[in-house]
Amino acid sequence: MKIDIHSNKETKEQALYNLQAHIKMCRRTKDKVLYIIVGYGSTSGKHIIRNHVLELALELKEKKQIKDYILGSELDIFNPKYQSFKYKDLISEEEKRIKNPGMVVFIL
Repeated sequence: MKIDIHSNKETKEQALYNLQAHIKMCRRTKDKVLYIIVGYGSTSGKHIIRNHVLELALELKEKKQIKDYILGSELDIFNPKYQSFKYKDLISEEEKRIKNPGMVVFIL
C-alpha cells in the first residue's frame, strides 16, 4: 500500500495520525509493505514530517510493531544499508527503480 501524508499540507500531528491509521489498515488487510510519501523538504527545507516519521519508525521497530524501515533514497544496490536490508525482496521493483528521496518504506 502507498500513502501520501504530505501533499495536503497536513500538520505533523495529522500526518502521524494518518500514518498510524494506515498501519492498522495494512495489518487488517495483511499488507507487508507500506510506502509512505513524506516529501523531501523542498518547500521548507526542514524535512519536518519525514523526521517525525523516522522517529516513529525507530520507536515502532524497537517495540517490534514494525519489522524494519528504509528510506527511498537508500533503495540502491550500492548502498550499504540496502545491501544489508533483510526485507529488500518485499519492495517492488518499481520503487527500487525510482528511489524516491521523499519516501519511507515500512515493513510490517
